[in-house]
Amino acid sequence: MKQLWAVVLAAGEGRRMHSRLPKVLHPLCGKPMLSYILNSAADLTDNILIVVGHGASKVQETFADGWRFVKQERQLGTGHAVLQALNELPSDGTVFVLCGDTPLIENVHLEKLLASHENRAATVATTTLPDPSGYGRIIRTSCDMVERIVEDRDATKEEKNIDEINTGTYCFDIKLLKHYLPLVKTDNAQNEYYLTDVVALMYNDGYETGAFLIDDYRVGLGINNRAQLAEAGKMLQQKINRALMLKGVSMPDPASVYVDQGTVIGQDTVIRPNCLLEKGTVVGSGCEIGPNAHLVGVVVGDGASVQHAVVKNSTIGRDQKIGPFVVISGENS
Repeated sequence: MKQLWAVVLAAGEGRRMHSRLPKVLHPLCGKPMLSYILNSAADLTDNILIVVGHGASKVQETFADGWRFVKQERQLGTGHAVLQALNELPSDGTVFVLCGDTPLIENVHLEKLLASHENRAATVATTTLPDPSGYGRIIRTSCDMVERIVEDRDATKEEKNIDEINTGTYCFDIKLLKHYLPLVKTDNAQNEYYLTDVVALMYNDGYETGAFLIDDYRVGLGINNRAQLAEAGKMLQQKINRALMLKGVSMPDPASVYVDQGTVIGQDTVIRPNCLLEKGTVVGSGCEIGPNAHLVGVVVGDGASVQHAVVKNSTIGRDQKIGPFVVISGENS
């Protein structure tokens, strides 16, 4: 069986976030954005390389344990970023190239991409957009192979009308990637090394290059600004709340409940409107939380209730009633 690797691109500055914090470290439901795609990849392989650049020390500090890093000293495009990891890859096998700002891509999407890839030289994950402006367009042949990917700035008027776009997620044959990536040039509008150009080089030499279409376009798109960050957070929150409800937690108004990823809530607990449960919070069974409760790092015993209250880094005992209109910080019982 071929070795499976993943290269995760996390070197970009993310200027449109207008932040001192590296884009991939912006929080989503209590976790850094980058953690989602790393966890999805880790479900399929232990061989993961993270390409860091802008804010590299902060990214490495945040993900210090168990991850391997490659430094991109200058940000010269996606092709250049992957090039930094090339020597760390084996001579043969399959590699995912993933973006650190695509937190909605899950392991199931990667599994389907890998299954679609089979023995191709390259497979790109694509989606279709109502308005594809700004994204690279997928140019297909009459046989549905991917002939090339054209960046929006380099596209002709006719190519701009194509609604199938590149999500920035790929599968490559490692041996062929090692051959073709160093051949990429910077003759484009941004004077950068485009990873997309590898697909055209492979196709032109007779190799099979295909696409895997992601049905829900929201899943495949990267986060470039805070508005998109909020949209992604909304989608993740819906999944978190639905999973909790399917396991026996009641939420009369789930749209008004914000629960961080990893928060534990027991069966028959009711989370009423306007509640925020942040990381480190563990709620027992048969509890009543809210309305209007904000818990951070709180352990709530079975049968307890918390209403109209802010509680941080505390322990609430079994059947204890907290609130209304209190603020508690520190260890309490």
